[in-house]
Amino acid sequence: MIRAALPLAGALVLAPLVAAPARAQTSAAPASATATASAPMRVDDTGTFVLNPYLEMKWLPKPGNSGSRIVEAGTKVSVQLNLAPYIGRTGRIYMVLPRGTGTSVRAIWTSGGKLLPGQLLSGERALVYNGAVRGPLLTDLLDLRLQVDSTRLVQPQALAFGFEIEVDP
Repeated sequence: MIRAALPLAGALVLAPLVAAPARAQTSAAPASATATASAPMRVDDTGTFVLNPYLEMKWLPKPGNSGSRIVEAGTKVSVQLNLAPYIGRTGRIYMVLPRGTGTSVRAIWTSGGKLLPGQLLSGERALVYNGAVRGPLLTDLLDLRLQVDSTRLVQPQALAFGFEIEVDP
């Protein structure tokens, strides 16, 4: 799980918590499993880490030279998912960003090619992999951007990204 804090001072802190590409699909609530798929299970991502956890939020330019309320910061995340329990099975892996108590955060990422690129908002999950699990580890490098409405950012906010898998029988 990746934890991030969005402090008021304009800095972003990301830190790991314990332990042909298509656009990723998102859903506002956990997607209902198909009739044959298992319920979502948390994936062990304790090997995942943020390459640069201390970032400065920057204002996004708004078309027409008027002021923007959106601030953004970016970093790279080395993703390492332990899929050993699922070798030989097929399924779907989702990135999850639970809704926090603060303002909504938009996460947008590109990948090195093993995971799907995409975006999601707080409270959503997005499909990042669909297919057979061929080995014990799935690794990729994400270029992650976080965006937030600065007028709604009134206190530090923690983000806890994680991953879930739904396996086919």
